Amino acid sequence: MGELQEIMRFLDANRIQILSTISDNKPISRPIGSAMLCNDRIWYCMNNDKPMFSQLQHNPFICICVCASDFSWIRIHAKVVFSNNREIKYIYLQRPTSSFKSVDDPRFSIFYLTHIHAQIYRKGQLKEFVVKE
Repeated sequence: MGELQEIMRFLDANRIQILSTISDNKPISRPIGSAMLCNDRIWYCMNNDKPMFSQLQHNPFICICVCASDFSWIRIHAKVVFSNNREIKYIYLQRPTSSFKSVDDPRFSIFYLTHIHAQIYRKGQLKEFVVKE
C-alpha cells in the first residue's frame, strides 16, 4: 500500500478531522470531513465564504489531527494548494453530504495537500510518511 493510500485509509475510517490554521498569530482548529484521494492527491472542499478560506489564503500551512476510538491517531502537516479542477468538484457533487449544487457555485472551493509530513501512531508504534507532491 502506498503512503497516500495508508493516510487515506486512516482518514476514511475517521471521517471527521480537525484542521488547524493560524489567525492573528494564534492557532484555530475546526472539524472538516471532506477528505478524498483522487489523482494521487488528498483533496478537501470548503465554502470560501468562511474564515478558514481567508486564513489559508494568508498562510497555506496546516495541521490535521484525528484520534480514533482505539486511541490510534494521525497528525498531518502540509501545505494547501487551491485548484479550480472541475473534475474534482464534480466528484464532490456526487457525494450525498455535498451542500453544493453546481461546480460553478461561487462559494465552492477545493484544495489538495502538498509537502505532506504525516505520522500515524498505533499500538505503541509510530510510522512516518513524507510525500512531497
